[in-house]
Amino acid sequence: MAMSMMRRGALIDLRCIILCSCVFTVVAVCNAPQTVADDASVASDSEGAIENGFALGEAPAFVSLPLLDTTQNDATQNDTETPVGSAALPTLPSSYLPADAVEQTLIRTIASVQPVVGERDWHVLPDGLMYHSYLAGPQEPRMSAILFGDDDGGYFWDATLGGRVGFLRYGTPGADDPQGFQWDFEGAVITRLDLLNSEDVESMDFRFGTLLTWADGPWATKFGYFHLSSHVGDEYLIRNPTFERINYVAESLIYGVSYTPSDATRVYGEVVAAVKKSGGAKRMQFQTGAEWTPPVKHERAVAPFAAANFVFHESTDYHASTTLQAGWSYQGSKSDRRLRLGMQYGNGPTSQFSFYERYDNYLGFGIWFDY
Repeated sequence: MAMSMMRRGALIDLRCIILCSCVFTVVAVCNAPQTVADDASVASDSEGAIENGFALGEAPAFVSLPLLDTTQNDATQNDTETPVGSAALPTLPSSYLPADAVEQTLIRTIASVQPVVGERDWHVLPDGLMYHSYLAGPQEPRMSAILFGDDDGGYFWDATLGGRVGFLRYGTPGADDPQGFQWDFEGAVITRLDLLNSEDVESMDFRFGTLLTWADGPWATKFGYFHLSSHVGDEYLIRNPTFERINYVAESLIYGVSYTPSDATRVYGEVVAAVKKSGGAKRMQFQTGAEWTPPVKHERAVAPFAAANFVFHESTDYHASTTLQAGWSYQGSKSDRRLRLGMQYGNGPTSQFSFYERYDNYLGFGIWFDY
């Protein structure tokens, strides 16, 4: 905030200095005494003005007005008598610009001053995010589809439909590395389909919430609330009548910190505390990970990526749920959104909370669209 005020003050001071300098110059030229110049000097001055790239009466981008020699003018005025009651108007030499040309130069000069880059202001529905979702986070709001097979011979399709958008920002504009504060909303439904049983819905996790995010340089933080509830599919209950359904629900507060030491790497960590829970959900959850996303060499190029994510739930006695990803990605230069194709490996407690006591061990192929 202080830096923004200093930049605005510097810009105002610059415009005031230019305005005052030009006004004083116009006054000095208009009040200058008459000078005597022969025809040769007048012609020389006119030719010099034309050679410098502008004709008389036209204003270049920047004008340098010479000073008047008042010593010679005083001597000339002593030899010339002026009748009483008459006033002799000063005559400008041909090398001086008229007042209207100087005024036009002043207007063009002030208009050409560029605004301060990166100035912070209020933005409704801003572009981009200050705290991006974790690439390998299995419960992050995004759009994705992952096809995989497990050790038991089953084949599944994990499909996520959701996203996160900014509602209000106070900070720099645009989606390219914004700085400041932002208020986000997020929501997603994370579904697992059983491909060997007519693509029946095995379970669905619903998540929605809101976040306050902040970014300054390589650091970014988030704090907010989200609701999570998990539901078993009707088809699964029909095929497994002895399954004991649970009502896994958690209302949680979340706090996360992200650090980007370079354009290609990012590390993060977050803690989640449930303020209301049922169906096997417990209070604490921790998540950490790292990402590698090197910048592309030109705008339309793709780049490799790699990501690792680790989740620790109190409900599973803090056993690590590991997710590893690697592949290729394309990121929009203006939107900062990313489309990825690659492989995913998972090991540990499942990400579907209706079966939170189940362990997964799989390798699959996925496509992700990140906001």
